[in-house]
Amino acid sequence: MGESHTETNFRTDQETWRVRLRSADCAKQVLGAGVLLGDGLVLTCAHVIRIPGTDEHLPSVTVEFPGTGGAVGTGLRALVEPLHWVPRADDHSGDLALLRLAGPPPAAARATTLHRLPTIWNRRVHFAGYPSRITGGKWSEALIKGNGGPGDEWVQIDPVVEADTLMRRFSGAGVVDNRTGRVIGIVVSKLDSERDGAHYRHGYMIPTATVIKHLQLVRDRYATGRQVVPPTLTADPATPGPDRGFARWLTRWLAGEDTMAAVEIAFVREADKDAALALHTTLTLADRERSPRTSVAGPVPNGHVGVPRPGSLDLAVDVRGKTPAQVAEEIAEGMGLDGPGPQPVPERIAADALPLTTVIEGVDDAVRPVETVELLHTLARRGGRLLLVFRRHDSPALDRTRELLLDPDHPERRLERIGLRIGLLTRTEELARDLRRRAQSCVRPLPSISRYAPDLELKAVRLAADPERGATSFLVKLSYVERTVEAALLEAETGHRTLTRQLARHQELRGLLDAYGARLAAHQISEAVAREQREAQQLLTGGPCEPAEAEGAVDRFVRAARTALEELPGSPEEAPR
Repeated sequence: MGESHTETNFRTDQETWRVRLRSADCAKQVLGAGVLLGDGLVLTCAHVIRIPGTDEHLPSVTVEFPGTGGAVGTGLRALVEPLHWVPRADDHSGDLALLRLAGPPPAAARATTLHRLPTIWNRRVHFAGYPSRITGGKWSEALIKGNGGPGDEWVQIDPVVEADTLMRRFSGAGVVDNRTGRVIGIVVSKLDSERDGAHYRHGYMIPTATVIKHLQLVRDRYATGRQVVPPTLTADPATPGPDRGFARWLTRWLAGEDTMAAVEIAFVREADKDAALALHTTLTLADRERSPRTSVAGPVPNGHVGVPRPGSLDLAVDVRGKTPAQVAEEIAEGMGLDGPGPQPVPERIAADALPLTTVIEGVDDAVRPVETVELLHTLARRGGRLLLVFRRHDSPALDRTRELLLDPDHPERRLERIGLRIGLLTRTEELARDLRRRAQSCVRPLPSISRYAPDLELKAVRLAADPERGATSFLVKLSYVERTVEAALLEAETGHRTLTRQLARHQELRGLLDAYGARLAAHQISEAVAREQREAQQLLTGGPCEPAEAEGAVDRFVRAARTALEELPGSPEEAPR
């Protein structure tokens, strides 16, 4: 992503929404910072007001307004707003709290809102924290880097100079975009690390999208800016669509894989509900604000394979029924280029468009589709990554897209990409079939392993010899074949993964059975224990068995063996587990 071209001459003395949090006891210890929102609410990080060693918060805190000229040590009591306490989870996700003031803030204090803004590489931001012994606070500037933190909920911010290094009690501080003056998140963490003898310091912020994902009240009342994915392009992320091949292809494009082009096209016919659902579900999962994932290590919703990273999508626009001017307004708002200015919006986009990852749906159903494509060309020229989704195969906008946005060698590169994926499919199917042969003697039931690769290889050969290779219709064929390959590859990978897991579990049960058998070999055991051992042995060595049945038999034997070992004279050694 690109660096901003200009900076606003912001006035930090006008940011009277900044607050300092202190303990409410007689010690009046500084805890951290916060942001004054409307209606007497204050946003901060949960760990700022957490009781050490617990997931509980302090009964109350004192909120001060250092930017309004109030005396140090004076402030308002505040309590945690019910249902808006999100303690830091084991993986550090969440970590948000909303406080309600016991009285009206000072007249000079001006509440603010949180603004949605894409993660823009090297964009300058500023914030203020309240380290000990620095009564007025400490200002710092930082550069926005990439997504990071738990489940990609955070955004990395690196200090501009050494003096800007984050310190303790910066947590909860409002982060302001220098260019627009908008609050785009709050500081959450600092990190000091050593690498190759050098000391590195950086921090993290919780962006607006993550805040409003966790805090309903903030989303409903105190958030501004365009949502990354509009309601018309969303779907319940817990309900994966049947077109998993398309979802997988889109996920790979969002991830920026090397073989994927910066500008791609896809087709979702109006009657193809499966593809539409796959598209909308994947876009929803890629939106940090809407994605249900809170940890990269956690389970993915409802068995999704290849779920996109939250925050991997910057902007999605539904252009159906919209004029180029309306589309330009939406793009400008999504980029933070909206509002009054000396230039018309299209010229503003041409001059300052951010290099975002953008999905455009319904290009051929725009009011003037060819002009819309020409507007989108501006985004590509500014370094943006674009996916254009069409409904019809004969749209004039598709021809214009091929002329303006696609590289001349795009069909060849896509055909080569298909060949590489078919090669991977061939190897995966072969490995899965080999695993299945090995598992047949010990595990049942086994997943079936299809052989799609030979048919798809034939399709690729036919594509290479297609007489329409230079026509727009050839792009349509490439798109559908590529999605078919992805679906077949997903199926083969799932089968391989299932077989690997089944064989590993069978070996694990055999090892457990042998380990306890060896420990009991030197002792006399009861008939009951011997019977449990024989039953488990028979299941694991007497032919294919169901994993659940074998697990039950081994579990019964292990429990009986532990009891028998514990009853032996002397102190028993720690039993194997």
